[in-house]
Amino acid sequence: MDPGRRTEAQIAAFHEAVLHAALAAEASAGRHIVPLRVAGVRIDLAFAGSRLMEEFLPALRHVVCEPSDPPSAVLHVWDGHSTGTRMQPPPCSRGDFTNRGDLWGFAHPRYRTAFHWVEYSVNCFDNVRGIGTYWVQTADTLPYWTKASPLRTLLHWTLERAGAQLLHAAAVGTPEGAVLITGRGGVGKSSTALASLARGLRYVADDYLAVRLDPCPTVHSLYSTAKLNPEDVTHFPTLAPLVRNLACEEGEKAVLHLYPHFAAQIVQQMPLRLLVTPRFANQTDSQLLPIDPVKLRRAAAFTTLSQLPYAGQQTQDFVDAMIDRVPGFELVLGSDRDKLVQALCNALGQSDDTLRSLATAQRKREERPSAPLVSVVVPVFNGAGFVEEAIGNVLAQRYPSLEIIVVDDGSTDGLQQVLGRLPVDVRLLRQDNAGPASARNRGIRDASGECIAFLDVDDLWPQGSLARLAAALNADPELMVVHGHAQLLVLYPESGEYRPEGNPAESFPYYIGAGLYRRHAFETVGLFDPSLMFAEDTDWYTRLKESGLKFERVPEVTLHVRRHGANVTAKKTPEQLSATSIGAFRKALQRARRATAAPTAVDDPSTR
Repeated sequence: MDPGRRTEAQIAAFHEAVLHAALAAEASAGRHIVPLRVAGVRIDLAFAGSRLMEEFLPALRHVVCEPSDPPSAVLHVWDGHSTGTRMQPPPCSRGDFTNRGDLWGFAHPRYRTAFHWVEYSVNCFDNVRGIGTYWVQTADTLPYWTKASPLRTLLHWTLERAGAQLLHAAAVGTPEGAVLITGRGGVGKSSTALASLARGLRYVADDYLAVRLDPCPTVHSLYSTAKLNPEDVTHFPTLAPLVRNLACEEGEKAVLHLYPHFAAQIVQQMPLRLLVTPRFANQTDSQLLPIDPVKLRRAAAFTTLSQLPYAGQQTQDFVDAMIDRVPGFELVLGSDRDKLVQALCNALGQSDDTLRSLATAQRKREERPSAPLVSVVVPVFNGAGFVEEAIGNVLAQRYPSLEIIVVDDGSTDGLQQVLGRLPVDVRLLRQDNAGPASARNRGIRDASGECIAFLDVDDLWPQGSLARLAAALNADPELMVVHGHAQLLVLYPESGEYRPEGNPAESFPYYIGAGLYRRHAFETVGLFDPSLMFAEDTDWYTRLKESGLKFERVPEVTLHVRRHGANVTAKKTPEQLSATSIGAFRKALQRARRATAAPTAVDDPSTR
């Protein structure tokens, strides 16, 4: 087992210690119970003292209910400063924390654990008992988005346990039903939702909401807040008085508290009849156009997968099922907001059959094959000149369930500006330059998918490679890694062309980008050794063989390795490359000696 992976007993002990601290805080500062009902789920918030109640309840007050039935979950909420109660230190290192909050090595079907860096909060949830805990050191430094959508991680886990799914989306509607507006930040979700609210439509959510699919698709309100860029508040004069944080700091959004002012328009739930993802356009009128289902799936899943801890295959499956059942469109946003709202009303006034017919009028509805969610990790160090082609190559695979993670390993060549021009959303993770193994590890820790693929920014996948490798994993649940062959392509400067060189069957056997990996393989074998600037691939595959996990090689070319003179390995001398390969061999020999001398000894990660 990877020494970074915690046992069930270790995780359970940490959760019990955190719960014990929460109960001690409640005993010290007083316990305040606030009953909620969200998506039909009864939840009790148990606050230790009143400090966090002041910050969190304004966004949730519209879902406070009469406690006529027992709760299905109890969430204990406390802060260290006002209660005088210390938090249990986590049994992990800083390197185990991820951008979205997951803790590497803490994956367990019963226990959920997350740490959010910016708000500095710890979140724990026991799926069996329905008991959650939320801790933050002080309420005085909470970021604006935490107060606008409080306890999001715990509510995500609580509702998922009850069959509902939190989604990053807005929803508004008419008596005929609701339209769900999805997509990454900045595409027009909030402005569309608030324009609809200001013109009398019913309002469910602006930022996060809950969705149920059975017995019929339904959207459910969670927060009664909305967020706008400060400069956009002037476009909504009737809403401006509802801004809570008038003195927005640089980079902050204005938070509007819509309840109780719009209590008559805020609805708890509505039937879901339409999905849209917006796009700004230089025109007056707004219109709904048919959309490629792959594009709609990515728009609907991207920010949910990137923001909610432990969102993964089950989340993608939920989004896929929703898209299969609800007609979807691209919403082209014109400048006239009255006409925008009228376009939504006109669409909701159509019958379900008409909406579905319109959604498929200009495209053939594709059959969606069973496809595991794949997180593609692209490590980049000063590869801005290659990244557009690399991401385009990933998209050209036409793989339906995809997450793209770019790890910027300390680039200084304007990579972020290039990423901003891409035609698809990617998750960008940044770190100081630490080498390709470290960059890949960063991507693995933050990946949402059950399967992980790697593409160096200057390499390419042949068409259909991802689908071929995924099909092999799908066919055999015991198979942990499937790997093809790599074809070397050499750049000829005089023509600017890449030409194949050598026999793929005789190429280096462990090109990382030629394979597809289950997450479980890294949880068992461990991550790539960051101390090896080269030969980390040989080292990892050696450990894979030692682990006994099932590995298969397919007789196909699944990677094109391009040699152009600027590759990282091209800058090393043969002696340096030889030294790193010897280092990988030495580590394997050390592991073999330890296994012979002391079979029960704990593996030392420093010798990996």
